[in-house]
Amino acid sequence: MACAAFGAVPLLMIALLVPTLVRPNGVWVLVAVSVFTALTVGVTVRVGVLDDRQFLLLGSGGMAGVAVSAFVIVDPASTTAVGAMLGVVPAIAASGSSRRVTVRLTAMAMALAVAVCIGETVGVVRVVAVGATVTTVLVPTVLMASLRSRVASMTARLEELADTDPLTCLLNRRGLTARAAMMLDQACTSGGSLLACLVDIDHFKSVNDEFGHAVGDDVLVEVAVTLRTVAGPNVLVARLGGEEFLVLGLAPDMGGVEALILTTLRDEGRVTVSVGVVRCTVIPGGDEACDPGSAVDAVTTTADRALYAAKSYGRDQAAYVQAEPLPWAGPDRS
Repeated sequence: MACAAFGAVPLLMIALLVPTLVRPNGVWVLVAVSVFTALTVGVTVRVGVLDDRQFLLLGSGGMAGVAVSAFVIVDPASTTAVGAMLGVVPAIAASGSSRRVTVRLTAMAMALAVAVCIGETVGVVRVVAVGATVTTVLVPTVLMASLRSRVASMTARLEELADTDPLTCLLNRRGLTARAAMMLDQACTSGGSLLACLVDIDHFKSVNDEFGHAVGDDVLVEVAVTLRTVAGPNVLVARLGGEEFLVLGLAPDMGGVEALILTTLRDEGRVTVSVGVVRCTVIPGGDEACDPGSAVDAVTTTADRALYAAKSYGRDQAAYVQAEPLPWAGPDRS
């Protein structure tokens, strides 16, 4: 918003050199606007990133300064040029502020721009000037808002791709870790437990060797769809790599899920699976608290021991183990 009011600074210098450029006492008006500009710059530098309230206050003041500067100029062409600077603040708002702030500043900019044009033009020229000025305010604001929307959409899409396994469309380890933090928060706050099922496809290498990797990929997708269907809406399902998957959820949401996985794939799938099940109590950890990645690794490592036991017992079954309490910093972790 300092950019919008900055025009008063060179105008003040020109007015001091050519007093006839401005109306009587206009120099003092430009001095006041220049002082406000200096204060705006100082506040912006000190604060760093302005919140919506600060931006609305300083932006409104900056635009008022531009409008006042335009009114004190004698030359109509110069007045219109200065008035065009009113479009700067709404465009900046569209790039980072809330929609409410952007709309307010855009409406104010158009009102001030129209007032400047009406005061300095007549007849058809006034109509044309008003239309041109409003366009000068709206076009950059709309373009900036559109660009912001596209960037946000692309960023969300890139984040989704970064968190998703491309073959199965399940979460990958990165996506699992990010979402597990919220689940750990819930378990720590409620004093509850997590239940994790480490799922491994039985004899998957034989599938690839006998039928080819294309069929192996189809099997992976089928197992992924089954796991996603069987798991509840509050349960995380991820592909950790190869033929290994992790189903993670709060214990109340995971009741009997391992048995349902085994039964569904045994009856409807082309392969069977072995499942290592681990229950883990989440406790406040203080200085010993785990980060999300370490917490997921700890749960997975323990579940892997149960998975090894399930395979040792003959596969196509589940084995169970109780993990050590997991220290977690809770929702207020820094």
